[in-house]
Amino acid sequence: MSEKLLLINADGYGFTAGLNRGIEEAIDHGVVTSISVNSNFEAALELEALIARRPDISVGVHLNPVAGKPVSPRDEVPTLVDEAGEFHLDSFTAKLGSGHIDLGELALELGRQIERVQGLVPTITHLDGHQDRHVWPKFYDVFLDLAKRYGIGRMRTHARRIGMEHRHRTLRTGVYYATHPKRTAVQVYGRYLMRKARRRGLRMCDRRLSIEASTPRSTEEMLDAWLQLARSCPTGTNEMVCHPGYVDDELRRWARKTLDQRERERLAVTDPRLRAAFDDHGIRLISFHDI
Repeated sequence: MSEKLLLINADGYGFTAGLNRGIEEAIDHGVVTSISVNSNFEAALELEALIARRPDISVGVHLNPVAGKPVSPRDEVPTLVDEAGEFHLDSFTAKLGSGHIDLGELALELGRQIERVQGLVPTITHLDGHQDRHVWPKFYDVFLDLAKRYGIGRMRTHARRIGMEHRHRTLRTGVYYATHPKRTAVQVYGRYLMRKARRRGLRMCDRRLSIEASTPRSTEEMLDAWLQLARSCPTGTNEMVCHPGYVDDELRRWARKTLDQRERERLAVTDPRLRAAFDDHGIRLISFHDI
């Protein structure tokens, strides 16, 4: 395929009203073509009105056993919650690995999160997970089973191409992987997981493009990173994940890192110079409807 196709997915719709507002601006005035929904928060109910207005946007479920409260009654998912009835947040992965999390309860809760989105939109196009926790051992098999059970045929790819913000990306990433062998192992593992998903019939983009998320950037630096991505976007189907939003008190409660980056990314993906750059470099924006 010689065409450059780019799917830009905004994670976290439904998490807070401020994130919803930012994502909707990035759809209406920017380049976002797809969203993933945290359905266990009340702000997710705004989804129905958004899709009535923008039915072209693809909608996925951002499976979330990490932050907030479950959709399920707490007595039905006791291993997923703490004494306050909230998910375990930062300790979820450790509890999953140690066997503290009951996988039947995990599947029950995540199935209900999917069903909640099913009640708000005509079609769920894809699945992914909050903080990419779904690719962890034990969780991943639950994830694949849920996709089959609910007839969801697409997912986020974890075949990554990192460092898209760098002009000399190949050199920079080569040095990075040479000095971070664990990250190399993660990349290899991600590709193994994608092969496993394809054998189960799931479809995905050829690759996921990434900009280093932990690097603090001014608004102009954030835009420059996206403009460089436009210059170096490869042919084929590419997915880019973003987190545009307005930071509100609810978000501050649950997210502790890179909060300012969300507002700067919102400004970047709604800047008309970015859309013009995509046009100049022959990039066609797509959604999961096209995968």
